[in-house]
Amino acid sequence: MLITPPNTGILIPIPQYPLYTATLAQHHGVPLPYHLDEASGWSTSLHEIEAALEHPQHAKITPKALVIINPGNPTGALLDEVTQEKLVHLCEKHNLVLLADEVYQTNLHRPDEHPFVSFKQIVSRMKSKGGYFDHVNSPDDILARIYKMVSVGLCPPLSGQIGVDCQVRPPKPGDESYPLWKKETDTIHAALASRTRTMSERLNSLPGISCVNSPGALYLYPKVHLSDRAIEAARKVGKEPDAFYAMKLLDETGICVVPGSGFGQKEGHWHYRLTCLCPGVDDYVDALANFHKRFIAEYGAAEE
Repeated sequence: MLITPPNTGILIPIPQYPLYTATLAQHHGVPLPYHLDEASGWSTSLHEIEAALEHPQHAKITPKALVIINPGNPTGALLDEVTQEKLVHLCEKHNLVLLADEVYQTNLHRPDEHPFVSFKQIVSRMKSKGGYFDHVNSPDDILARIYKMVSVGLCPPLSGQIGVDCQVRPPKPGDESYPLWKKETDTIHAALASRTRTMSERLNSLPGISCVNSPGALYLYPKVHLSDRAIEAARKVGKEPDAFYAMKLLDETGICVVPGSGFGQKEGHWHYRLTCLCPGVDDYVDALANFHKRFIAEYGAAEE
């Protein structure tokens, strides 16, 4: 990796997609976690990032990059443009590379209310140095190293190259395939938006669960308030409390969710990530709700 020699720090959002900490571990980098604000719809807090940079434990670490996942994984949160501009200024102030993971940018549930704007647009508009992986304004020696790194890899198969080309260059108005592509993608996005809304409303109606109605990506990330009895039962079998809850859910319903302890979370907070992809969402949430009620009946409700 170009930016992860020993003692190099990379700012990572919490909760985060575990690929980042795993990659840093492989290349001897140091994750510098900053917490997202659940109470504000999992927004990105510049105060949290500054606090992570100034943390005494990081005194011997050189921060080199800031990871932003937008829309969020696992949270589905979307950044507003004002926050994005402030993040670019923060990167300039601290000489950080901005690593913007924007893979879910077309998965928007309420685009009129929460539109997506890429960091490339923000950076270009601000005439700031940087960009995303097309490396706008990157030095020639950095580009040379990247080309060298890429050239030693095996070439993907033709079908993979065609698939990526279709993904990054979808049909445009006037193209023969555009009407069908537009109809299919609009149908998919409408279904995801409807399922997300239904699932978040149903989850929020349950005792001991709170869930942000995510405006993007493919996920919801509800918070589960667990009783002391449930936490004690989990510890007795050597599991994190949210992993204990998730395994019981899988055993009883066949529904697989990812416990929040796999993404990172604040001490004493418990979550799980579930997708909004499944058809038959009412039956799916019925099973979730019925399981949760049985779990509460067995282990008791948490004290709020």
